[in-house]
Amino acid sequence: MDKPHLNVAAALIVNDAGAVLCVRRGASRYASTAHKWEFPGGKIEPGETAAQAAVREVREELGLDIAALAEPACVHHDYPEFSIDLHGVLCTPADGGTSIPTLREHTAFDWCPPDRLWRHTFADADAPLLATLRERFFGARLRTRTFGRDAHFLEETASTNTTLLHLAEAGAPEGALVVAERQTAGRGRLGRTWEAAPGQCLTCSLLARPKAPPEIAATLPLVAGLAVAQALRDRGFDAGLKWPNDVLIDDRKVCGILCEAQTSARGIEGIVVGIGLNTGTVPDALAHRAIGLGGLDRLALLADLCAAFEPLYVRWSAGGLPALRPELDTFDRKRGRPIAVRPARGTLQGIARGIRDDGALLLEHPDGTTEAILCGEIAQWD
Repeated sequence: MDKPHLNVAAALIVNDAGAVLCVRRGASRYASTAHKWEFPGGKIEPGETAAQAAVREVREELGLDIAALAEPACVHHDYPEFSIDLHGVLCTPADGGTSIPTLREHTAFDWCPPDRLWRHTFADADAPLLATLRERFFGARLRTRTFGRDAHFLEETASTNTTLLHLAEAGAPEGALVVAERQTAGRGRLGRTWEAAPGQCLTCSLLARPKAPPEIAATLPLVAGLAVAQALRDRGFDAGLKWPNDVLIDDRKVCGILCEAQTSARGIEGIVVGIGLNTGTVPDALAHRAIGLGGLDRLALLADLCAAFEPLYVRWSAGGLPALRPELDTFDRKRGRPIAVRPARGTLQGIARGIRDDGALLLEHPDGTTEAILCGEIAQWD
């Protein structure tokens, strides 16, 4: 098996007087290249340029021979357990060094590989840089024409749906994407809240602008659910759909979907597809009803999700749910099973007989009759 390969950042921070304030280097999982700040207390030697001082510092700290750091540079080095591409740049603190040094935004080189970016613990001052890198790395992984191409990565927002609805009203194109590390007012169906610890969930929203009547547009949550389930199955998870808007693994919820419409006097102008996917772990108190993915690369999974959603959306736009009948029947986790359904009032018992072309759940009653339920939920957990 090939040994792991890491991209590592090295940055020398100097103040206006030329004093070396700190050397920053970043990687993960290996003590010899742990992400940390170091304060060597060194200064630029007489006759030495800042770039030359950077070379000396990095050579002393990492034992690497680097030609220059004044411009983005890269050197390859092999350790016994892994290989490294070390990328370097010279930085100066914005205020001349009177407070905690900050990094200027640099996008001409990779600070770490995309599949490890989310594992890093970045300082608060680096948040703008981290957002820039997320956008750049995500764009490099994307395989779609439309969805995810206009991406907005946020450290915090009240709700990705709310943020994207505002962008939609301002004219955001179809396929626009909002991703947030933290939501302060995330929400689900029926007025419920959606809560997730930072780093443990992929919370995002996609903007669709279907040219479909309201009754067809109302089935879009099922299309999104199919996309999530497909993306997870492609990664080896036995994921399935639970009507009307959940994705399950081992009969436990791994993802919830909330679609909200952007409307005008002309009707539906767009639909925001909100997705909350448990990528990390879930609290013990919820383990009977929810499941996490154990710590997947969220950026790569998000790119896969967009790639799964786009062709399903194209087919659905042309032919509605009937065009997705094979996937609906295959992914419907409750089909043929006894269920309890909670429509507007009360609870109904019966056998799930699939999802109708208009998105209704077909429920077979004990007397053999079948009822189509357009609004409600399957009462899986008390």
